[in-house]
Amino acid sequence: MAFFKTSDGVSINYEDRAGEGQTVVLLSGFSGIQAEWENQIKLLQDKGYRVVTMDWRSHGRSERTSKNLRIGRLAADLHELFELLDLNELVLVGHSMGGAASWAYLSLFGEKRIAKVVIIDESPKLVNDNEWSAGILGMNWNTFPVMVSTFFQQRLTVSPVSQSLKDNLQIEKNKAPFNFDLALPLLKDHVLADWRENIYDLSKPFLFVAGEESPLWKSHYYDDFKAMMGEADQLAVIPHTGHLPHLEKPDEFNAIFIKFLM
Repeated sequence: MAFFKTSDGVSINYEDRAGEGQTVVLLSGFSGIQAEWENQIKLLQDKGYRVVTMDWRSHGRSERTSKNLRIGRLAADLHELFELLDLNELVLVGHSMGGAASWAYLSLFGEKRIAKVVIIDESPKLVNDNEWSAGILGMNWNTFPVMVSTFFQQRLTVSPVSQSLKDNLQIEKNKAPFNFDLALPLLKDHVLADWRENIYDLSKPFLFVAGEESPLWKSHYYDDFKAMMGEADQLAVIPHTGHLPHLEKPDEFNAIFIKFLM
């Protein structure tokens, strides 16, 4: 466990696990923590990859703060960590809000340090309108004020997460409880963003992984933005899985993930 101080003075917790191979950066979603990547970290280390994880500001063991709770600032925190560790040719993996932060990073800092991108169950636009229906179910400009504080409270998994992983996550969460009210401005900023052009502009190899029964979206929501992906990009849908396929079906997710890395 290590910490670095961001340019705006916030202490961020990260872990850099040595490996001789390519660097893989694993980024969690809103309220997520580094420990949720347990099954991926072990597999990647066994295969010789260097694995980097971090807790977003006001998440996990990072500092609790109301300062700069915006997706763009998360991207800046990520950029500062990459500079600190001198990371290049890395694989950027983001789940949910971690996917949004990945798109924000690419928008602000470009692809210079990036080799491949993996996004897990995250629509590029979360608010639905007259021309877009791949956002959060029931979320539009009229319902946003109420739903932004409530939609996250629903059950997000379909298949059970292993008890050992649940126990480890609970231990970590007990040590560093998540403050939903404090972090709510970040969730609001996340929901309001639109990253569709960043999918279209991405020139690096891209893998999108969806949970077949994710409760956040309409069925086959990814079809609405599949045309924005490049011909060589990949879409994988994991059956009987909700919003957290890397936790719910780690073996299936890992098989898809490792094949993409090789």
